Amino acid sequence: MDAAVLVAAGRSARFGGPKKEYRPLGSGIVLDAPLRALLSLPTMGKLALALPPGGLDEARSLLAPELAEEEGGRLVLVEGGAERSDSVRLALEALEPWSPETVLVHDAARPWASRELCLAVLDLAREKGAALPVVPPVDTMKRVDAEGRVLEHPSRASIGAAQTPQGFRFAPLLDAHRRAVADGVSSTDDSELWARYEGPVFTVAGERANRKITFPEDLEP
Repeated sequence: MDAAVLVAAGRSARFGGPKKEYRPLGSGIVLDAPLRALLSLPTMGKLALALPPGGLDEARSLLAPELAEEEGGRLVLVEGGAERSDSVRLALEALEPWSPETVLVHDAARPWASRELCLAVLDLAREKGAALPVVPPVDTMKRVDAEGRVLEHPSRASIGAAQTPQGFRFAPLLDAHRRAVADGVSSTDDSELWARYEGPVFTVAGERANRKITFPEDLEP
């Protein structure tokens, strides 16, 4: 069985106004789209949706009715933590009783990830242990210091922008998160924790359309 963690526990501080995952998109809200995409995968067993502390009732009231009805079946609502990594760990722990083999971790602020991308990440994660989509940068990249001085001119061929969903073997990912808590390590990216505690991470081709909603203009066509 596969599982998924959908992270929607942030405060949307940079977005401003109402929480971005609850903004209108299509015939529903932003959060509806990634939920539908993940639940439609043929091997998807359970999905843990990480929400702001105290925010479960609000999410229930805003979700499309057929998605809200999934709660108690395939959908598990989880109160997240102070940081993204806390929210992912809490969601993984909520899924642990079902012992999934592989898990996708996806940011709800990326509502346009295709079914094909999700399946490609899952397939590679089953084979290699950890996988994520990356897209090549359009701009020439520079590494700079705190004073704005250019330190390095990395080749674009060696640089990729990470996206979600990221896929992992379930038990080692949960173990990596627990070890990170014990070590006082925080991360905004699950593949960093996997690389630190478990081993190499492999990539699939990402999608330009799989952009992340950060500012209000990101919702524009």
